[in-house]
Amino acid sequence: MSSFYRSVAAWRHAIESVLSIGRQLSDPEWSSPTECPKWTVKDQYAHLIGAERWMAAGHPLPEEGIEAWAAAPVAARRDTPPAAILDELREVYERRLVDLDRTGLDPDQPIHLADGRAGTLDLLLRIRVLDAWVHEQDIRRAVGRPGNLDSPGAAIAGDLFVIALPRIVAKSAKAPPGSTFRLTTTGEVGVDVAVTVDRNNRGTLVAPGRPALAHLTMAWEAYTRLSAGRGSRADHDIRITGDRTLAERVLANLNTTP
Repeated sequence: MSSFYRSVAAWRHAIESVLSIGRQLSDPEWSSPTECPKWTVKDQYAHLIGAERWMAAGHPLPEEGIEAWAAAPVAARRDTPPAAILDELREVYERRLVDLDRTGLDPDQPIHLADGRAGTLDLLLRIRVLDAWVHEQDIRRAVGRPGNLDSPGAAIAGDLFVIALPRIVAKSAKAPPGSTFRLTTTGEVGVDVAVTVDRNNRGTLVAPGRPALAHLTMAWEAYTRLSAGRGSRADHDIRITGDRTLAERVLANLNTTP
């Protein structure tokens, strides 16, 4: 399966999971707070509706900026009943299925991402998978229905989090030139990667093996929550070996979300 259609399958799994959870929610659960500041469970669904409607409209570059783009569909649906929210997400999801079933889609088509960066259709769809899966997890934690930490969406989210690690280690955490940093996760998805920093302060992903200046080990869910800006470092049991100062700087900069 190509990367593009792997993403399509993962996106379908995440959205269908969110729809399934929505059919089980009580009225009070729709109002439960989530780890997104000021967003309830219903707000999470409204955000997903907005993102999918944006995709269906041809994903135009948001002139108002990504934060306003993300917040607008939430604000517009604050007074919408949960049943109507669920129906709207199902409707736009079915429309998107038709769009993605069209032949002739070019994964390498150049586009702009929601934050204004240049990218490709393939990258945009992977980011949509990441977003849908992260918000699925927000909803699950808020209503006490854990699951899908090892889903297809989780795998793609992990890939994108790891891709960001060289920049985090070299630029944000300022690991010294010539050093190696290692990160390991345990649990549902196992990640074991290292980043080396060259003399020009550029980070590169490498297989673990060489001695690391600092090594972080944490649960997979902890890594995904911190990478998505959920919770805080104090919420998790994290093992640090080696340079604690560098490790803490990496932890403080793991968040890759707007």
